[in-house]
Amino acid sequence: MKTRVSLFSAITFLILQSIIPDKCIPANFYGIQSYTSDTTYTMDFESIADFSLTFGDWTVNDVDHNPTYGIINHTFPHQMEPMAFICFTPAQVAPSMAADPNIQPHSGQRFGACFSSDPPSNNDWFISPQIQLGTNGVFSFWVKSYSDLYGLDKYQVLVSVSDNNPSSFSSISGPDSLQTTLNWIRKNFSLSKFDNQKVYVAIRCVSKDNYLMMIDDLEVRTSTSNNLVADFIADKTMVRVGENVNFTDQSTGSPTTWNWKFPGGTPATSNLQNPVNIMYSYSGSYPVTLVVSNGTSHDSLTKNAYITVTTYPSNVSLDFESLENFSLVFDPWTTIDVGGGNTWGINGISFLHQFEPMAYICFVPSRTLPPLTNMVPHSGEKMGCSFSSENPQNPNNKWLISPKMSLGNSPQIELWVQTYNPNYGDEQYNIAVSTTDLNPSSFVPITSTPEAAPGVWTKKTYSLPDYANQTVYVGIQCVTVNGFIFMIDDISITSAVGIDEPSTRKKVTIYPNPASEKMTLSLGPNGTGPFSVDLINSLGETIRSWNETGDQASVTYNIRGIPSGIYIVRLQEVSGAKYGKITILN
Repeated sequence: MKTRVSLFSAITFLILQSIIPDKCIPANFYGIQSYTSDTTYTMDFESIADFSLTFGDWTVNDVDHNPTYGIINHTFPHQMEPMAFICFTPAQVAPSMAADPNIQPHSGQRFGACFSSDPPSNNDWFISPQIQLGTNGVFSFWVKSYSDLYGLDKYQVLVSVSDNNPSSFSSISGPDSLQTTLNWIRKNFSLSKFDNQKVYVAIRCVSKDNYLMMIDDLEVRTSTSNNLVADFIADKTMVRVGENVNFTDQSTGSPTTWNWKFPGGTPATSNLQNPVNIMYSYSGSYPVTLVVSNGTSHDSLTKNAYITVTTYPSNVSLDFESLENFSLVFDPWTTIDVGGGNTWGINGISFLHQFEPMAYICFVPSRTLPPLTNMVPHSGEKMGCSFSSENPQNPNNKWLISPKMSLGNSPQIELWVQTYNPNYGDEQYNIAVSTTDLNPSSFVPITSTPEAAPGVWTKKTYSLPDYANQTVYVGIQCVTVNGFIFMIDDISITSAVGIDEPSTRKKVTIYPNPASEKMTLSLGPNGTGPFSVDLINSLGETIRSWNETGDQASVTYNIRGIPSGIYIVRLQEVSGAKYGKITILN
């Protein structure tokens, strides 16, 4: 969200900061040119220093000279300065933004970022070096917006035949500005009007008080045959195991044949123009290649790691600490209040959403007015509470439902429960499982009668053997007849997947466990000599490996992007192997 250096921006910040990462509050760009033997000029930003404002032979021009927005709760060099473009590296932002899927490069680790000006409007240029064209040249690049909360970004594509002064350029993208999308899309522009001339090509951001325009993998091809350029899109690029993907040809130059390759997919090849129902059966990231031909020439495009296939998590947890105070939304968990009706409040205490119909609320006793002193979460400062509905909407029928899960062996659910005020009787609840959908009628309780929550925090553990190796939703249903507040905290649904780790094997210590972004292996005070580390999935496949050469007391590895599940870690030393299990929650 935005912050400005004015009273108005301070007010805007306070009102909007909970929506998305906030916008915050001069400089020219130059970039590195690379070219290949087939006279293709590229800029993929990978050889540019993190957060650099210079790009070698590619230049920039910050015509508007206005301060720019930044990203709230994150810091990086040059943020909020006047600038045109910056070489943005999400993983190097503090704290890291590597887990934010909306701000990832099209390829590699970096992209070109144009932050909107404060005040508007942008007049920011990214300009190629001078290029000698042949015939039927093409300028292509990938472009998207980080967010559409403030509207999608706008841009123009232009060419100059004299110099790189902005006043010398003329548009080749039409009289109106182009608009970005929220997904990476490849744009192609013919340069045939400038055959055999020396030109500069440019992308000009003309956003007006938007947020962040992203560009990547720029390419100027000096000559092509009949402007034949391969391109395609998929209807989705993030899928679950067993899901299908449909592909659409977006090539230019009137191709007549298409040759698709789908490593990891079924079928693995196709000659159709628009293949459909390509199924991916195993987790991982897969490239897609399209070769097109018009009978006299051909062109190809490979999008590396274009399709990402994941399984549903086999382990999930909820401790409420990351949720907004008094939130009724627990995404990716689901709440459903079947009966509805106003809920009871607490005498002398006020809080957001009190008395409203609701299933569960992220309750923070220390943040009520006045602070509630006789209610304490099991851990942290937040917990889940289900307030009983007033008559006639009793008994309760209130649900807190897990994300969809692919359970492994020995599945179970653990949670801490408590009745707030036993004077109204013990709160009653069920643990129930659905193998189909989120509809409450699809859930089957695992016990014949409801369970009672004691008047003090008590840990409850329920085995789910009937659902081993199945895809399920797990629900916690409050069914109190006429109670007050059912309290829950520190929910953990776990199961064992992956290869076994026999007790006879030597163990390696891993922390944190579970982990989501990094894992650290403890090697002891004296370290160890040369060794390798393998991360092994449920199929026994090594999905990531690392090699080390020197003595170290511990090593830390990046595990971002690895699908949720339980994995074996194998530490291979000269003297033998050590093993450990780690739960990854991504």
